[in-house]
Amino acid sequence: MKGERLTARLRLEPAGPGNARDLALVLGDDAVWPSYGTVRPTHEQVERTAAALGESWQLHGVHKWLAYDRRSGEVVGRGGLSRTPVDDDWGQLYAFLPGEPWVRAAHPSRRPYVAHAHWVELGWAVRGAFQGHGYASEMGRAAVAYGFEILGVRAVVSCAVRSNVRSRAVMERLGLRHAGEIRSPHPVEGDDAPYAVGVVLRDEVGHGAGDRARPPAGSAPDSRGQAHRSARRRTGR
Repeated sequence: MKGERLTARLRLEPAGPGNARDLALVLGDDAVWPSYGTVRPTHEQVERTAAALGESWQLHGVHKWLAYDRRSGEVVGRGGLSRTPVDDDWGQLYAFLPGEPWVRAAHPSRRPYVAHAHWVELGWAVRGAFQGHGYASEMGRAAVAYGFEILGVRAVVSCAVRSNVRSRAVMERLGLRHAGEIRSPHPVEGDDAPYAVGVVLRDEVGHGAGDRARPPAGSAPDSRGQAHRSARRRTGR
């Protein structure tokens, strides 16, 4: 499958309508959903999210993976990259990126939303039964490598609400330096929550960013794709 990757313990499969039931296991997990809202997402909401992720894979060439344990096949979580919308909210991050034209350049596909072409956001969510075993970092390393080596982006950013100490620690382990803070809506902490911003530039890490994730055996290397609406609210994962 295009976009699928393998890590030491995980098979990372692009999320979309075909694996919506597995996405529901992640987004409805008691250790996950409270970070995204005040109630557990409904079946219809998960279906819409799955459709959105699939559309972004098709048009933007990237979005989140579902992570499966390579031995047991169990659903571990979801994580990966998404293209950031060109809007005033994400424009707050310009202050933490180089003052060069590529930072504001838009992706050639205007659908399903206008997105930045050369930098992406990293995020993750791990089911409670699998937390504390390094899976977020494993997904994150694969995503950073995918962004720099396959998509050819110039920067990877990640935003974690200030109180989310665990996610901020993952960002640090992945080599994202703390660049500052922004204010943005959060479904739990309010409309003006402080977010810590982590940034890593391709120029800072060269071409070997993160642990290289292998494509599945027998698959051809991925090529850069073309541009769903990403939620503007950040959850820190």
